[in-house]
Amino acid sequence: MRGGATSVASSPIASSRRRVLQRVDIDRFGGRDLTAGDRFLTPRCYTAVKALLMAACLALPTSAQAQTAPADGAWRAWAGYDTFRYRDTAKSSPPVDASPVAWRGAGPILGLDWDRERPFRLHRVNVAFSAAGGFVYDTGIGTIPRPEEESARLLEGGYEYRRYFARAIGIRSLHAGIGVRGGGERRAFERRRGGNELTATTSAGSIAGVAALRFRPAGRVSADVEWGNAAVLTRERLHLVAGTESEMASWGGGWFTDLTARVNVRLAERTSLAVAYGRRGEGWLFDLRAYTDERRRIVAGVTHVR
Repeated sequence: MRGGATSVASSPIASSRRRVLQRVDIDRFGGRDLTAGDRFLTPRCYTAVKALLMAACLALPTSAQAQTAPADGAWRAWAGYDTFRYRDTAKSSPPVDASPVAWRGAGPILGLDWDRERPFRLHRVNVAFSAAGGFVYDTGIGTIPRPEEESARLLEGGYEYRRYFARAIGIRSLHAGIGVRGGGERRAFERRRGGNELTATTSAGSIAGVAALRFRPAGRVSADVEWGNAAVLTRERLHLVAGTESEMASWGGGWFTDLTARVNVRLAERTSLAVAYGRRGEGWLFDLRAYTDERRRIVAGVTHVR
């Protein structure tokens, strides 16, 4: 058996195989002899495939995170204080010559937002309700109390889609975005004039362009600033009780510009505190009258990511 094994190892076929392997090893290791501990090099095609796989793995977390973000988004419930200031206007073309006397009141506001946010996209649905009371006539140098029955109730909601630019602005984590927002509003004013009761009910729809800045650093605090400018189509119904009842309706149009700044402080992994300040200026023009109003609000709420 030993002699047979020796003859096989020294056969021409075995010798030829050893020469081929030695030639391959010489080509791989630059002509030097193999020693204990040497590692065989891999083919170039295998190295290229491995590099492509590593690049794909490095790119995967970003795309996977965008696709596997919570489908239910984030819910934000908030409440605060809202002021309402109304002035009749003498003409609607700029500059607006408005009455020096403003009908002013204030009251609570409640709201609920739902956000679905991706790295550079935002879908938002919101609804809010405010009820203002305690109205006075503000002349600029003094106030005149109005009857307690006077009030303003406003219900509004909308949907917004926004895109942020990938390139940061000036500093890291600061991104600009643009979007479009559609909304609807229902408002009702109760007023008393010389013993007469006037109820004005308005339904409006709007379409707005939005510009935004978003600051998302690595820490617990982030901030958003949003500016919107909208065109409004509206229909108003006036109900007057003055001994007898009468009612009239008219179509109208208008505009509004709003600005909102929000600061978010993360309290836990899925919960954060949001504090916001908003200001809106509006102009309304109907067949029979025109007016402007201004609204300011400061609110605080809690955001929960599901």
